[in-house]
Amino acid sequence: MSLYRQPGGARARTIAVSAVVALVVGVAIGYAVGRSGEDEPSAQEVVSALREDLRPVSNGLTLLPNEYAQAYGGSGNEAAAVSGALERIQSGLEAAGDDLRTLDPDGAIELSLRLRALEEAVRADRRPAVVVRLAGSAQAALAAVPGGGG
Repeated sequence: MSLYRQPGGARARTIAVSAVVALVVGVAIGYAVGRSGEDEPSAQEVVSALREDLRPVSNGLTLLPNEYAQAYGGSGNEAAAVSGALERIQSGLEAAGDDLRTLDPDGAIELSLRLRALEEAVRADRRPAVVVRLAGSAQAALAAVPGGGG
C-alpha cells in the first residue's frame, strides 16, 4: 500500500464512470420513450404508398400490348419501348414487394407469376394475341392486390 496515494482518487473515478453510465442509460430511455410516441402508418397510408409503387406496373401493363404488337410487326423503335415497359413493371413490383407480400402474400405470388408468364411470352416472341391475353391476366391480378386497383 502506498503512503502517497491521494484519498478519494478511486472514488472520483467511480463517480465519473457512474455518471457516464447514467448518461448513456438516460439517452437510451429517452430515445425509446420518444420512439414510442410515433404513430405507425395507417392501413390507408400503406395502401396509398403501394398504389404509388405499383403505378409503373399498371402503366406498363396498359402500354405493353400495343407496343409489343407494333414491335412484333417490325414497325419503328417499339422493341426498346417493350423492354422499357418490362423494366418499369419489374421495378414497380420490386418497390412494392415487401409491403405487398406482408399484406397479401397469395396475391403477391399470383401477380408475380402472371407477370413472369407475360415477360416469358414477350422474350419468346409469342404472337401479340398471347401477350394481350397475358397482360390482361396480369392486370386482373394487379387489381386484386392492395393498392393495385387504383
